[in-house]
Order: sequence, then C-alpha cells, then structure tokens
Amino acid sequence: MDRLPELDDAVQDLSETLDRRLVVIDHVMQVVAYSIHETPADRRRLFHILTHSGSWPRPHTAKSSHAVITLPEIGTMLFLRLLDARRRIVGHVVLPWNDTDPEHGPDPALEETAAHLGELLAARQHDVADRAARTYQLTADLVTGSAGERDAAAEALITERLLSTSESYCAVALGVDPRGATPLDHERTAHAVSRTLRFVRETSTATVVGGVLEEQVGVLVFPRPVVAARLTRILKDPAVTPVQAGIGPVVPLDEVHRSFEQARLAWRATWLAPDDHETVSTWEGMGLDGTLARLPLEHFRMADLPPSTRDLLAAVDSPDLLTTLETYLVAGGDAARTARLLRIHRSTLYYRLDKLRSILAGDLNDGVFRRDLHTGLRMARLAGLVPRPGKSAPRS
Repeated sequence: MDRLPELDDAVQDLSETLDRRLVVIDHVMQVVAYSIHETPADRRRLFHILTHSGSWPRPHTAKSSHAVITLPEIGTMLFLRLLDARRRIVGHVVLPWNDTDPEHGPDPALEETAAHLGELLAARQHDVADRAARTYQLTADLVTGSAGERDAAAEALITERLLSTSESYCAVALGVDPRGATPLDHERTAHAVSRTLRFVRETSTATVVGGVLEEQVGVLVFPRPVVAARLTRILKDPAVTPVQAGIGPVVPLDEVHRSFEQARLAWRATWLAPDDHETVSTWEGMGLDGTLARLPLEHFRMADLPPSTRDLLAAVDSPDLLTTLETYLVAGGDAARTARLLRIHRSTLYYRLDKLRSILAGDLNDGVFRRDLHTGLRMARLAGLVPRPGKSAPRS
C-alpha cells in the first residue's frame, strides 16, 4: 500500500478527535490509509481489513451518506462515503459502530470532516491515475517502440523513479489464448497485471512497471529475475484464470525489448501447447517450441506442413499411433526406452512401428528424414493439427 502523508495525517487527526480507529478504503475496496491501531484487538481487526477488504460487499451509499454492515471476524462497521468535487464516490471511511452509537448514523461534524478526506483522496487518485498512464506509456515504448523511443522511455522510467535502478531487468508477457477470447477474458489480463504490480509493491522494495498493450498482451518489467513460482501463485487465482505468462531472459535495460520479445514467444507456446507447458514458462525452458512460436502456427493448415508430416497425418488418424511415433523420435529410436515411456509391452511397440513403416514414405533409420518428421510433427502439434483422443480430425 502506498503511503499518502497528507491523507494519513488527516485520518489520524480525525481518529484522535473521535477516539476511534479509522480506515479509509478506495472505490475498489482497497485500503489506502489508516490511523494508529494500538491495542492487540485493534491490530487484529486492521490486519483482517488489509487482507480481506477487497472481498467485502460494496456498501450501498449511493442514496445515503453511510451504511452499517456487519462483517465476519470484524463486527459491525460504519461505512461513510467520500465524494469528489463532482459528488462521485471515491471511497469510504470505515470505523467500528456499536449498539450505543446513534441510529441515524454519524454526526454532522464527522460528515464535514469526511468531505475533506474525500477531497484529499480524489486528488491523490487523480495523481495516481496520471502517474499510471505515464508509466504505462513509457513501458509500452520501452518494449515495443523505436530505438529512440526505447532510449527515452528507459531514461524517464529511471529518472522519474517509476522503475527501480538495477544492473539487469526481466520482461514478462502474459494474457489469455487470443483464439476465441472474449472481452471478459481480456479483462482478466489487466486484472493479472494489476494484481502482480500490487503484490510486488506490498511485499518488496522493488518498483515494477507494466500494463496491457493494444493487442491485449500484458507486459511487466522487473528490475531482477522473476520467480516463476510466485507469479504462478498469482495467476492460479480463479479471478485471473486462464491467464498464462512467459518470462524472458535477464538483460540490461536497453535490451528489455528483446527480453519481452522472447517472453512473448514463451507465452505463445504456453497456449499453443497447454498440455506441455506450465501456466508460467520461461524462454530458456521453451526449447524448440519458443522458436516455432515465431510462426503463425494458429493459422496453419495441412498444406503448410513439411511433406513428410503432411503425408503421415493424411494416412494416420490414430492418436495412439502418432504418440508412439513422437515418443520413438524423442527417445532417439531406442525401442526399449520408448516402450518404458509409453508403458506398453515391447511387442506392442514393434507392431505399431511396423504399421508406421508401412505408411511412411521415408526410412526411420535416416537421420534427415527423422529430423524433418520430428520437427514437422511438433509444428503440427502446436498448430492443433494432430488428432487427440476425443478430438475432431485435423483441419485440411
């Protein structure tokens, strides 16, 4: 949570006047300020508010200045709305409310003070919005702009303290499978970016920048290597599923656009072959799939595949037979290892291989033929042209 000195001081002054512990939440129910909480009970309540305020029901204060809501683990709380100059709700003051408090709600003095808090919060939100918009534009320029735009963006991000100074940086690309994605799916990308930025802000001293590009691909730039396990935990939240991410290599700031390019290829591979990659994958761990992701594989048809692969898929529609061939090629033609990987008897393997040899136009003992066939099958798999159990036939 960012500290807002002027707002913090005003909240503390009001707290001392009322002799109540106060919390201010913004329009998305996130805590932005709070008074000193001295007693163990007060601190326990504050910890619960900091952790769970985002999941609370929104108070109905559009027609009334306040609402009294009983919350689990906290008790009965008064929500007093905060308005900006155009009388739009920008947040609420939250304080414990007891049975001895007046039924009609807060006294006029408290509502008058709340008006000042609303002005402070609205001004801060305006500054934050301006800063966020500039940060996003600079981040977009840093990873997708021309050489001149990248240099200017890098300098501005550092001199304006929008991005931490470091010897090396790492880019992340994230989003949903664009094939058939809905506007709601793309909203999850923006939500995943904001959640990650907030997580880093609240748990680290590093400053990370990010946003969502026009083509609905999220971007994050870290001043350090990205811990894939932590990012995975964020993206496993049901609120952002099925967002996936690719992590680029660690590079100097002036090379971040290359890190993002490779992160984006890793991200593409995660949705081109979701069964073969984790929710968060790295460029270094992509192998051939990262390189193949440069191709417009989602638009491939049978005619775009190498002849050996095209002929094979035209003659074979058995997923088991194709999986056997792929596994045999992965095992370098080692029959014993192939049988172990497939968990089948060796005689079953030999039967399938004999059947494949009768179909194939080339010799499986020929290294060049095996290379072309192996690469072609992987291209077909990424393009969705290899039949799987229960799936429809490949596109022609």
